[in-house]
Amino acid sequence: RQVVWAKKTHDLIESWWKTPMCGEMGIALVSCSRMNHSPVPPIWKDVVFGVREMSQEEVAEKGRLTGEHTSGLEMLTFTAEPVRFMPFLMKQFKDQGGEIKRAKVENFKDLFNEYDCVVNCTGVYAGSLTLDKKIKPLRGQVMRVKAPWIKTVTLDDLDDGNYVIANQESVVVGGTHQDGDWDRTPREEDKQFIRSGGKCLDPSLKDSVEVGHWVGLRPGRPEVRLERDGIDKKLVHNYGHGGSGITVFQGCAEECVDLVKEVLQEQNITSLQAKL
Repeated sequence: RQVVWAKKTHDLIESWWKTPMCGEMGIALVSCSRMNHSPVPPIWKDVVFGVREMSQEEVAEKGRLTGEHTSGLEMLTFTAEPVRFMPFLMKQFKDQGGEIKRAKVENFKDLFNEYDCVVNCTGVYAGSLTLDKKIKPLRGQVMRVKAPWIKTVTLDDLDDGNYVIANQESVVVGGTHQDGDWDRTPREEDKQFIRSGGKCLDPSLKDSVEVGHWVGLRPGRPEVRLERDGIDKKLVHNYGHGGSGITVFQGCAEECVDLVKEVLQEQNITSLQAKL
């Protein structure tokens, strides 16, 4: 299911990459190395371009803060910088008549009198509305640096691994994967881990200039919850994507639309015009 979602998303991003607006959207085609991924070959090998297994000599050339890498994959794929990508999509939404309303929602039932269907995309905070015990924060602290000579992506897929991701005007170096941690303040010990681990993956980072540190809370869950609610028939859930939201968004959106159509058809509603 996730591979299908990723394929649809990858194909959409590829189509956008071929347009003049790709730079504004933060989309780039990059060479990517993924270390310590399991299984090999990956189940998503047909989603990206040109996956190949690295030789042991190539794997050994990549440093690691603790221990050594056991395997490596190389491929071409896309990056989409959220700080550019999300505002672009939001502008598209507004240009097509979409509205943004800010309000505190304490119960989904409060929305059912106003809306024919409600889609729950509350992410890491979904548990406060659904009482879902499976959703919890996966804390990620990262660093942004100036290193214009870095044009590639290197990811260490182990939980204690680092990563280096080239963006258009800077490079993102990470990162942490701290389960159940709500702290959004950058920690000094994590800064040191990111600095040291990043330099192991790419020693040229020693010449980079730090721009800043920040923390995000991924909506961690054993699996994405994409389904209709079992009790509230007007409610569709779409949350728990972890750190893969940009990787699978289009596939999830298309499946979510199908569920919304089911909800509306049961109410004999044929128009798909959204209010919000």
